[in-house]
Parts: sequence; C-alpha cells; structure tokens
Amino acid sequence: MRPIFISYRREDTEGQAGRLFESLREVFGEHTVFMDVATIEPGADFRRAIETNIDKCAVLLALIGRTWLTVTDREGKRRIDNPSDFVRLETSSALKRDVTVIPVLVQGATMPQEADLPTDIKDLAYRNAFELTHARWDSDVQLLIKALRTHAGDESGDSAPADTPHDRLTSNANGGKKHTRMWTIGGAVAAVALMGAVVMKMSGAGHEAKADTTIVASEPVPTLASAPGNQPGKGDQMVSKKALQRAAHDRGACVRPFVWRQAQPRDKVCVTPETQLRIIAENQAASDNRSPNGGAYGPNTCKNGFVWREAFEGDTVCVTPEARQLTADDNALGARRIVPLPPQ
Repeated sequence: MRPIFISYRREDTEGQAGRLFESLREVFGEHTVFMDVATIEPGADFRRAIETNIDKCAVLLALIGRTWLTVTDREGKRRIDNPSDFVRLETSSALKRDVTVIPVLVQGATMPQEADLPTDIKDLAYRNAFELTHARWDSDVQLLIKALRTHAGDESGDSAPADTPHDRLTSNANGGKKHTRMWTIGGAVAAVALMGAVVMKMSGAGHEAKADTTIVASEPVPTLASAPGNQPGKGDQMVSKKALQRAAHDRGACVRPFVWRQAQPRDKVCVTPETQLRIIAENQAASDNRSPNGGAYGPNTCKNGFVWREAFEGDTVCVTPEARQLTADDNALGARRIVPLPPQ
C-alpha cells in the first residue's frame, strides 16, 4: 500500500490535521501516513523535497478550513498566491503527477472556486470533496478510511509472516465471508517526516517480526522551522536516532507488518492487518451474536456457540471460541511486536 500524504495549512487546520493523522495512523500503520514536510536538509531545494515525497504517495488529502484560501503573509498577500507556498507546492505537485487528490473540508468550509485558485492548482476546484464534521468525526473518518483503502490499494509489497495462518480466519458475522488479504505497507516517509530507516532484528516464536524496518532517522536530522510556510521563531532542533526510536517504543508503535488492533479506542496491541479487519468485523457483528433475550450473563449473554472475546478487561463482544483463542495469542505476543528500545 502506497503512503497517504496529509497537506494542511498550520494557521488553518493544524488541530484537525493532527487528529486525522492519529486516526489514520492507527488504521494504516506507522509507515503509511505522512504529514508535513518537516525535515529538509540545510541547503536542499525544498521544492524538490516536496516533489520527491509526493511522488511516493497514492493519495494526497488536502485539508481545507475556513481560512485555507485567505491566510496572508507578513506583507498582507495571500500565501496561496506565493509560488513557494508549501500548501500550493504540495497540491500542484500531486495534481501534476496524477496522484489522487481528495479535498477534505473541515470547520464547515466550502470548496474554493476555480477563479480563486492559482493556475497550477485550478484543477483542485473540480475534485470531489469529503467533509469531516466535529459532531460526526469518528463516523466520517470511517467513511474516509473506506475510500482510502480503494485509492491507496494493495501492491505487491511485504506480506505478513508465514507463521500467522490463523489470521486468514473468516468473520463469524452473517455467514462468515472471508476478508480480502491486505498486503502490508511498503517503506515510506514516517509520520514525523524523518528521513531514513534502521533495520531492526527481532527474534521470537509465533507471530513476531524476525527482521524489519522501523521509523527512526539514520543520523541526527535538523527540523527546519524557518522553511517557507513554517512557523518562525522555534529554531532548529536535532533529533537523534535513539531518541526517535525510544519515542516510537513509548508510543507503542508497531514494527512492520503489524498495526494497532483497535478492539476498543486506543487499543494498541500490535496485530496483522488481517486481524485488525477481523476485529472490526467482530465489533460490527456484536449485537448479532448476543442472545436477543439475554440470559445468565444479562444483556451481554452470547448465543450458543459464542463466547466473550476478552481482548481487554470487560470485552464482551461475542465471538467463536477459536477467535477468542487467537485474540489471547495476540495479547500475549503484542509487546514483542512494538518497536524495541534502542541499545544503550
């Protein structure tokens, strides 16, 4: 699966961009969602850096808030009219490369008209937009995720380890249709946009990754806060490889090909993408697998042949005994699938 690029204007939609980034990262994984050109080496041409990053992506999400079009620079001129504006460069680069561009409207914003846009991004006005609302954020994001699965579709990338045959388990909901196997995410620019990677070796039985790549910079990377479009005055900062790896470990970031399970909000147990899809299907079928008239365990009593999943304490989603055992296995192995602490 090729990466998803979130383009946004800090003065306009910084909060929504961060929230969307977290939501998408939990579904698609640490390696697939890219937000912000935050690391450009000193002396590098930031225009080429943007083009390089956009070229790797399948989808660009252009977050548009109420002031996306009208934000001005210190001279009172619209930033969108500046050929060096980051947002304009990101959008024009995606349009030029036939990358799928999805305008994402937030804050009740409306789509800009062609006449209001610079020549190189006028086509944006004709792209079908998607709206994210504050009141329906979670359900809106789920709809966006479905669209992204189509646009950023499968590639012949890395597959899940061969020792996870149980993840081909079919859903027990409504006849048990098999889920399509998702191939895991190819290497991409990290969410924090820090370039480079360190190959990490991991050992262990079961579903552990035997060797993989985690998102850490190979050398200290300067964050260019003074680049055009960034907020001035924060200065440059050096981030070491070990610090990045430690931060990823503390956050519970999964090594490839694993992703967060999401049996409940903020569930960070690392599982294969197939397992994540199965868990989502089980959540959706929860009411179908409960006894309609209740029973010995109250309204959460399962139908005959089903048991509580127990992915977390208090998890009463009804699944097959086999599915519960697979969930228990994932709970036991989850800690081994996160980015390890760096060597001292």
